[in-house]
Amino acid sequence: MSLESTVISLVPFEILSHKPGLYPPYFKIKASNMKTPELLHVSTAFHFTYLDETRGSLRVPDPSDVVARSIVEDYINSQLSVDENTGPALFWIPENLKVEIIQEKFKEEITKYLSRQKKWFLAVAMLADNDWTRYHVHNVISDFQRKCAEFIGWDSTKHEWLSPLSTLKSFSCPACGSQILPDQVVCSVCKLVLNKEKYSTMQFATQAR
Repeated sequence: MSLESTVISLVPFEILSHKPGLYPPYFKIKASNMKTPELLHVSTAFHFTYLDETRGSLRVPDPSDVVARSIVEDYINSQLSVDENTGPALFWIPENLKVEIIQEKFKEEITKYLSRQKKWFLAVAMLADNDWTRYHVHNVISDFQRKCAEFIGWDSTKHEWLSPLSTLKSFSCPACGSQILPDQVVCSVCKLVLNKEKYSTMQFATQAR
């Protein structure tokens, strides 16, 4: 059991891990530029276990390696399109090391995880491509998926969904006047059907029963 561990991130997104009941309860890692790792040094944490009315609660230590592993696994398992060979470039070691030493000592691991992450970006972008083909609605594509596509160099002129929502020209719903996007089928406010042809091809949960 190591007194301190290090979480190593080459993920280009900020990571915020919340561990309810654990002290400290929050762990934050800055977004990486995918060249220089961002580090989180983790010390032994603790939680309280209630015993009974007489003895109250017992303070129980949580070793740094257990906490570090939990931070990494929780983040990876919460992501889209992750498998054994595809996922965020995030790992941990049971030591407290500076970034310069990590870059020198773990060159192979860093290269392996960056390759794994590139496959992850591609898988997430392809999922967005499939959703766009199926629904052709900008709202089903997340900004996270757009960023993944940008990281692997996808051309926005070849993937229409890469255009951020802020650049799309909205217009007013003819019934309620709410601002809606050009590819919306139903007004999200008053539920007016805006595209009857596309609406007729959709199947909703209440219709499928």
